[in-house]
Amino acid sequence: MKKLLILFTVSVLLFSGCLEKEEVQEQPAAAVEKKPVVAVTEAKEEKYSPVLEFGGSFKPFREANLSARMPGKIKKIHYREGATVQKGSVIVTLSGEMAEAAEAELEAVEKDYERVKDLVDSGVLPQQQLDHLEAKLNASKAKVKMTKENMEIIAPFDGMVAEHMLREGEEFMLVNPGLTPGFSHANGIIRFMDLNRLFLEIQVDEKELPLIQKIKDIEVVADAYPDTKIKGKIYATETLVSVISRTAVVKIEINNAKKLIKPGMFGRVKISLPEVKAVMVPRLAVARQAGTNQHYLFVIENNVALRKEVEILEDLGDFYAVKGVESGEMVVSAGKTKLRDNVPVTVSNK
Repeated sequence: MKKLLILFTVSVLLFSGCLEKEEVQEQPAAAVEKKPVVAVTEAKEEKYSPVLEFGGSFKPFREANLSARMPGKIKKIHYREGATVQKGSVIVTLSGEMAEAAEAELEAVEKDYERVKDLVDSGVLPQQQLDHLEAKLNASKAKVKMTKENMEIIAPFDGMVAEHMLREGEEFMLVNPGLTPGFSHANGIIRFMDLNRLFLEIQVDEKELPLIQKIKDIEVVADAYPDTKIKGKIYATETLVSVISRTAVVKIEINNAKKLIKPGMFGRVKISLPEVKAVMVPRLAVARQAGTNQHYLFVIENNVALRKEVEILEDLGDFYAVKGVESGEMVVSAGKTKLRDNVPVTVSNK
């Protein structure tokens, strides 16, 4: 009986020891955490040409609101809107009532002058009265000349009749503003423009002004003709910089001999700057912080992912030129969505 009890006790102890051993062996397998697997690409410093892009409106190279120097009725407008006119051509003829009145006044003054001159020569009247009439005569002659010149409005340069601000038969007053938005708001009968050349006016940030001053070739595209590229060049830069926007107006001149582009159309311009060096990383490596304009990526050091903030200098399609990463660093190009800062990783292509 004692032998059976001893054997039973030994069997129980052996069985219990086996169970404890199995439990100890199973615990480490459950505690193992799997590392994220990522692919990496080396950041490299390379040369590229930065491109500045701007938008603006086309405006006439020259513009004039043609008018008379005196009020009067418009007798004849010789060119329709849109017509091309050569310098020196008569565009508008005004009625001659004022000229006729001035000539009648001159004729009367001339008769008075001749009559008084005879009396002065005979000693009946003093020389002073003749001097007074001579001044009046000269004024009348000048008035006749001015009214005759005022009867015709002449084209001051080769251009196009852009708008009839008044119509035939209407009275021209000295205060007659043209109110077409975007153009000059002066008195006039005819809005006249030189459209053989146009300006594209763009707003340039004060920091970018020094970069574009020496650029010669500029590519201009009108939104109305997106497939047509036009060569342009910088004509002038506004002297003053806006204290509000910190920008200045830059005028880019284009050839418009075919009259393809109309004033008021919207245009875009690309300006290629001289080559510079920058660190290039794959586009897919860069992420944007939600709700902000901040960008970041992950670099791998000793199989640990480290988050770095970057500034995008240029979008080059499949690559970004960035600031904030050193050349030679290994950046995560695939698998970044599984990462957070300072997390151990497994690099699949290292």
